[in-house]
Amino acid sequence: MLWLAIHLPQLPLEVFPPRHHGSPAEDSVRPRLVVVAHGSGEQVMLTDTLAASLGIKPGMKLSAAFALANELDIYVRRPEAETQKLATLAAWALQFTPTVVIGDGHTLLLEIGGCLLYFGGLPRLRELVCTGLAEFGLSISIGVAPTPLAATWRAMCGRSKAVLKVEDIGWAVAELPLAVLPVPEKTQEGLGQLGLRELRGLIDLPRAGLGRRFGKELPLLLDRALGAAADPRDPFVPPDRFERSIDLDYPVETLDGFSMVGQWLFDELALFLSGRGLGVQEVTLRLKHEDIPASMLTVRFGVPGRRAVEFMSVLKERLERYELAAPAFTVTLIAEQLHELDGMPLGLFGHEAGDANFQLLLARLSARLGEAAVQAVATVDEHRPELAWRPARPGEPSAALPVGERPGWLLAEPQRLSLRNERPWYGEPLSCTGRAERIESGWWDEHAMARDYYVAIGPSGRRYWVWQDRSTHEWWLHGFFG
Repeated sequence: MLWLAIHLPQLPLEVFPPRHHGSPAEDSVRPRLVVVAHGSGEQVMLTDTLAASLGIKPGMKLSAAFALANELDIYVRRPEAETQKLATLAAWALQFTPTVVIGDGHTLLLEIGGCLLYFGGLPRLRELVCTGLAEFGLSISIGVAPTPLAATWRAMCGRSKAVLKVEDIGWAVAELPLAVLPVPEKTQEGLGQLGLRELRGLIDLPRAGLGRRFGKELPLLLDRALGAAADPRDPFVPPDRFERSIDLDYPVETLDGFSMVGQWLFDELALFLSGRGLGVQEVTLRLKHEDIPASMLTVRFGVPGRRAVEFMSVLKERLERYELAAPAFTVTLIAEQLHELDGMPLGLFGHEAGDANFQLLLARLSARLGEAAVQAVATVDEHRPELAWRPARPGEPSAALPVGERPGWLLAEPQRLSLRNERPWYGEPLSCTGRAERIESGWWDEHAMARDYYVAIGPSGRRYWVWQDRSTHEWWLHGFFG
């Protein structure tokens, strides 16, 4: 077996939007902090470069950080959102291997031993993983080794050189610091008192002595990392539906703010779908309010897809006709039905792709104008042209009628034609071509007719669909051919 570990040193904290402290300054860059609850207040967990240059450090109280900078962007850490993010990334990673494991310390494990040949070797596979995650704005480090722990530890320490053989694991982990061990702080302190700084010294110690002094977990970790003991892992099983929520620090009151929340949620949805070859045709956005029941907004895309930019184009059209019932404190995106998309072209060329783009256009029009305003035409088993059609939803199948040639444009009401030199006239003289198509129908209701239909042509080359009433011999125009 061969494991590829993906470590995210700073997993994006799924919060939106940050709390601003100080005067608004859209053009200026603010120091950014990640804080966690600590006692009755909040404590700094992470800082960006600007905040660190001002003397703000992890472990400092937030009140102390305000003393050093009066304008801050503050992000609150939310472990539940981090767990959701890792699950989404695990679903994305399923495109490379059927065995993905969510590991400790913001790490994903991919068992790649059986898929290297398919992807053209390890370098190509690593390139695909790094490029794909970079598109989502994620910085990662990768480790490759025959055991999950060795791959994880090397990824956490930024050791990118691949270890392909079990007999090479010893030197591969020996140089790593003791900090990679997932052991209690008390155990770390005890190892430090022994003068140990790297795993090489720990590996050489007798396992029995380590077990008596630090517990059985430590020697078992070492044996699992070196491949001397089994290390069973539960593979990630993706859910059969997608649901993600954003709990906001302050409510969304404008459609612009709602659109920004939707962008983040659709990015997550695209990440979830892309790894499994799936798409969605309809999603629901649930908005939780304070004093009234949650409101629901359904967004339809015409055809199944998985691109966030296409989802957003339809949502923006939908929001043109939408009003927030009240400020929303939580926004949830729900996709109940997932559709298989593998093998379907998603590009801009080809008949199928062109049809998908047309369906997306229909979805955008429906979102902007309302579904009732965008309709197709379906046939009805009826010979009378006025009654041989009905409104239908775009894409609804419709069988062709077993009748003669029909024009693409049928007038709402037939228009009576005058005669000039005993020929029907419509801005030009019309000459009938071919044999007449006789329609006699409707004797059982009030729409009885007896007509002879012709395809007529004028000197301009334009083609018309005309008919002559068999009882009055009057001529009528009923449609135009393209």
